[in-house]
Amino acid sequence: MRPLHELLLEDYWTVGFRFYQGEEDSVLGGQGKKAFSFLKADARYWYADPFLFEKDGRTFLFVEMFDNKTELGCIGCSEFIDGCFQKPAVVLREAFHLSYPFVFEEDGRILMMPETSGDGCIQLYECTHFPDQWQKQKVLVRRPGAVDTVLTGSCLITSVVDSAAQKTTHLEFYDYPSGRKIETETRFEPDQTSRGAGRVFLHGGEPIRPSQNGTGGEYGRGVFFNQIIRLGEDYAERRIASLTPDELETGRIKATGLHTYARNDSIEVVDIKSQRFNIRRLLWILAKKLKLTTAS
Repeated sequence: MRPLHELLLEDYWTVGFRFYQGEEDSVLGGQGKKAFSFLKADARYWYADPFLFEKDGRTFLFVEMFDNKTELGCIGCSEFIDGCFQKPAVVLREAFHLSYPFVFEEDGRILMMPETSGDGCIQLYECTHFPDQWQKQKVLVRRPGAVDTVLTGSCLITSVVDSAAQKTTHLEFYDYPSGRKIETETRFEPDQTSRGAGRVFLHGGEPIRPSQNGTGGEYGRGVFFNQIIRLGEDYAERRIASLTPDELETGRIKATGLHTYARNDSIEVVDIKSQRFNIRRLLWILAKKLKLTTAS
């Protein structure tokens, strides 16, 4: 049984957004603290892993919605209306944990490649009615431990968790959509510093891959920004900047963690970790434990 203080005081994540004007005004521009507005998480769900997607001139935000009742993540979506993002609604749920909703368009189809490591693979979903109906299309790669995969060009870049404690990772590369492994030199790292932290984007005309700062074995210390120098069998990147929670203006929310970044032409989004008192979470955990005890 978890300690009582861990049950009553919950670590949770929420998503913040801000407007920016030009690359020099972005968080990567390094112009001091940036003020963010945050979605309000409710007792049942909190939000992480933000991805932006544009459709028909409208802006949508896809997120992991962690369900305190089931203790599993599902995928939610929010639309940007009247200057703010609306409360996310669940659009995809499975019997296993879902997170990191990498949404993209291909040949007129809207596809999603969420993290499905709980199912032991990297798989693809197709949208049958935007944004709230999704159908599993295919397994791209059967790879236990693969998390937070991104697609850039025809290359899938995935992070593979190496240890049971989930404190070390390495990068693996696969061809999209065949799923063929691209042989590269495997670089094992003592910390999670290569794990994906969002979509590859352009800055100064160069492709930038965000990755998680897990130095010291601490999950969610911040985000690294890595310039991709070469794709393919001789993949190479170099770290050009970093972002930590204390570089963000979070208002009344005390940020203790940060691990995802995304942007479009005018909006930047991040997720931050904080703490809150959540008595309903405790009741859900106790009810779940009682149900399991009764069933056995």
